[in-house]
Amino acid sequence: MNRLQVRQKELPLSVRIEVMVYLVMNKPFIEFMGKLSNVEVVALQKFVWDKTVEIGLRLKGKSFTRKDITKRMIPTPTYQRQQKCSERVYYCKGVMCIHSNPECARNKIHGHLSAMQGAVQQWLEETEPPAVRK
Repeated sequence: MNRLQVRQKELPLSVRIEVMVYLVMNKPFIEFMGKLSNVEVVALQKFVWDKTVEIGLRLKGKSFTRKDITKRMIPTPTYQRQQKCSERVYYCKGVMCIHSNPECARNKIHGHLSAMQGAVQQWLEETEPPAVRK
């Protein structure tokens, strides 16, 4: 499977629903990731990113920025140094290493998922619950 196919992989509806439960209910993604293929893990990261941005926009409105999420993530060059990886930064950022070093890539993706989940949890805590109609 080439890079373009990896990026275009979409998770089945049942998996997307389960992912939303994990994201909002703050359930650890690590076991869930173990059930997925490498290509699906990449799709999972993209899906969670998209949903985190959507939730951020809905809960924070115009004050939302990408940085609200990315500031929680370990920068790729830092992650690569920690892993003693000599690949080009783009190789890691583009998630191409999921095929050559899946354990490292999955670890990085798990960190990103946790960061996104942390952002969602914070936003939910800061949001006033809707008034209950009587």
